Amino acid sequence: MDRLLPVLVLAVVFLAALGLMVLGWRLRGRRQAGLPAPDRRSELADLGEETEVGPVDAIYVDTVLADRPLERVVAHGLGARSTARVSRGDGGSWRILRQGAPSLTIPAAAVLDVASAPGMAGKFVGGDGLLVIRWRLGDQDLDTGLRLGARADHDLLLSRKEHP
Repeated sequence: MDRLLPVLVLAVVFLAALGLMVLGWRLRGRRQAGLPAPDRRSELADLGEETEVGPVDAIYVDTVLADRPLERVVAHGLGARSTARVSRGDGGSWRILRQGAPSLTIPAAAVLDVASAPGMAGKFVGGDGLLVIRWRLGDQDLDTGLRLGARADHDLLLSRKEHP
């Protein structure tokens, strides 16, 4: 009986912390509700482009507000980590086909920069292990982080960052 009370207190604290995390996620989603939905076209051909690179295997780490690497975007499913297949079109557009989460297409006109980074919200790999696409959605600049399955794919996509 002496051990029951501490166990119950610990369980209540754990459940309260879990509840606050869920509440925070939902409130963040409401704050970001004004963000327009990203392009969901299924193929780069829908944008009039041929696939230049890919599809290659990747981990979609997340999307964050640009210059705020800890402010994850949860609206429209952009905050959910998932496995992905990434392609880049010959016109500079990107197609991220995600498993278990909404896929997205980033039109070339929305791409602001492509760079490497050591990490972002929820994932730190060190060095320049993440490929980060900075792009504009509505009036908000976003960074989408991808951990490519092979370093050669990372380097190839990074070398193709300029628009034709």
